[in-house]
Amino acid sequence: MKYILFYTVNGLGLGHLSRCLAIARQLKKQDDSLVPLFFTASEGSHLLYQEGFAYYKVPSKTIARESKLLKRNLALSYSEILTSLVNTYRPVALVVDTFPLGSLNDLLSVLGLPLKWKKFFIHREQMNMNKEKIATQNFYDYIIAPHSEGSAEIPVPDSKRDDLFWSNEILIRETSELQTREEIRKKLGVSEDENLLLVNLGGGGDATTLKNYEQIFDLILNSSFLEEKIRLFVPKPPLNVSDALHQLFSTLPSSVILQTHYPLMELMPAFDCAISATGYNTFHELLACQIPTIFIPKSRGYDDQYSRAKRAFDAKAALFLEENQIQAELITTLQTLLHKKTELSQNALSFLKTDGAKRAAQFLIEKIKS
Repeated sequence: MKYILFYTVNGLGLGHLSRCLAIARQLKKQDDSLVPLFFTASEGSHLLYQEGFAYYKVPSKTIARESKLLKRNLALSYSEILTSLVNTYRPVALVVDTFPLGSLNDLLSVLGLPLKWKKFFIHREQMNMNKEKIATQNFYDYIIAPHSEGSAEIPVPDSKRDDLFWSNEILIRETSELQTREEIRKKLGVSEDENLLLVNLGGGGDATTLKNYEQIFDLILNSSFLEEKIRLFVPKPPLNVSDALHQLFSTLPSSVILQTHYPLMELMPAFDCAISATGYNTFHELLACQIPTIFIPKSRGYDDQYSRAKRAFDAKAALFLEENQIQAELITTLQTLLHKKTELSQNALSFLKTDGAKRAAQFLIEKIKS
């Protein structure tokens, strides 16, 4: 067997894990002699088991901080476990998402090892890329940009320009794998005359999410300005939700559909419209499924959600609101969304290319075997 080691360490969400998982699923389809193996600190690691992939789980920085594990000990344990995995499995490739040196510089223990393997860095567009961060990509043989070519700023070292591969957007599912709108709505118990509105602001890991949810629920559930019959679908995050957010969800009326489902993309054909944060995965999944959406960019350390939402707005593929506009403008923007559903849905179809997981897997196979 030939192993491919995926390194996935997440911040507030499941972005790194989902992108690598999407590529691993395609590798399994295209070449079953290549075996994906995951090293992860994500608290969503059970999702790897759900999808049938082996993984080694280490404590996340979040739980380490809460349980008072020393950061230097955590970094050392990451490095030692990574070194052990590499020495044991002798992978033919290493795939790393977002952090070229690892979240705690722990990848330095393996990046320089004299092995016959290919190293791939998945460079999602991100903020705060200084010269030092750009230079760290020199540790890798190839850079994969999970975007359609030219749609994002992907700075790489001059020596790596010829090794940059634009895969197109990487999605956890292909749209051809999804059930029909009618099949999903039947399972959810939603009638055809109801406008099913997804409200999804992520897992509540930042300071403003709770307030945003409170505003949105209050405005929509108590609105007398909406002519259409609207029913809410609110996904419970697959990661641990805050106590305050859990309490808020528990007060929602019984008409609201509240459930956990991963990947959420499997349910998206059932939605008529959405109000959503603008993380990489959810953003592209909603547009790929042609769901008219109001995007609300959230402030993140590396992820420029504002620019992502603005590009879709400029392409007339979506609407967007800033967090400080929710109270004053949500209802009028939602009315506009409902009136422009057809236009937004059609424009979303041409806004992005969704074969990124398949193309990235093909690229890995080609380079591993070259």
